Amino acid sequence: KFINGELDLFGRYSQIAMFETLKQSERQNGTYKVYLSGPVPAHVFYLNWDTAKPQLQNAFRNRNVRLALSHALNREEINQLLYHGFLVPAGFSFYPPNPYYTEETFKRHSQYDPDFARKLLDEAGYRDTNGDGYREFPDGSRFEFTIDIATSSGATADITELATDHWKAVGLKANTFAALRDIIVPRRYSGDFDVHYWWFDSADDPLSNRFEWAITAHNMPYWHRTATTEGPDWLRECTRLFEIAATSTDTAIVRSSMVKARDLYTEYIPAIPLGASYRVWGAHKRLGNIPNDVSFAEVHGAWGRPITHEQIFIQKE
Repeated sequence: KFINGELDLFGRYSQIAMFETLKQSERQNGTYKVYLSGPVPAHVFYLNWDTAKPQLQNAFRNRNVRLALSHALNREEINQLLYHGFLVPAGFSFYPPNPYYTEETFKRHSQYDPDFARKLLDEAGYRDTNGDGYREFPDGSRFEFTIDIATSSGATADITELATDHWKAVGLKANTFAALRDIIVPRRYSGDFDVHYWWFDSADDPLSNRFEWAITAHNMPYWHRTATTEGPDWLRECTRLFEIAATSTDTAIVRSSMVKARDLYTEYIPAIPLGASYRVWGAHKRLGNIPNDVSFAEVHGAWGRPITHEQIFIQKE
């Protein structure tokens, strides 16, 4: 509809895979202009620290395992094949345009290093003892988990297919469970999942969704629903720091608290992100006062909300 001129603005549910088609049509018909904005948080593999599988639960709570999952992930391959080069590989930290973002923390633990991943898994006690190519849990069962994906989310299936190959290369068996969003999201909040693949919500402003980052209720964050009683010391400290930052009017205290929390999250990497990606959007050339850049951040209402109808006018044709 946008390419055909039936829509004036396009971007809310755009996918980077549409960029090539949109740019080609832009050159051909000349009726609209294509923009890129970002980078903003892309997707993340949320590990369920309270999965109903005891052996997997212990593994996900092991920092070496989480580091291995991150370093085994070839983000640059995913970037080139599925993001058209518009993904910036990164680890678990605060993302731009957050005021406490730094490039060093943003990039930490995101380097592709399968040999290091294998070493970390060996040190954690997960080895392939029967020679079938997959590591085992201490009880002898295969190190295996299932990734929940929503079928409506762009290149999700392609991305997770690549990720399962990356993890297979270091001896981990990943399966996928694909279903409608209406099924996947309730499973997230009920804790009925092993790994949940979703947007890395609020990585650009963690305080806006504290319930996804810190212990804010007896069943939050949803990736560690028993954190009130079983949460690690570093997560309890992050929760305390977030509370200080959210309630203080002293900007120096806010900054100090957020930087400390950022460093803890970055180092303990509770989930496995892909990184930050640029987003494509477009506007018909008959519209005036269209900015050259917009925010896709959820805290700003995602794309479309920052562009208000009041600021736009239709130019005389």
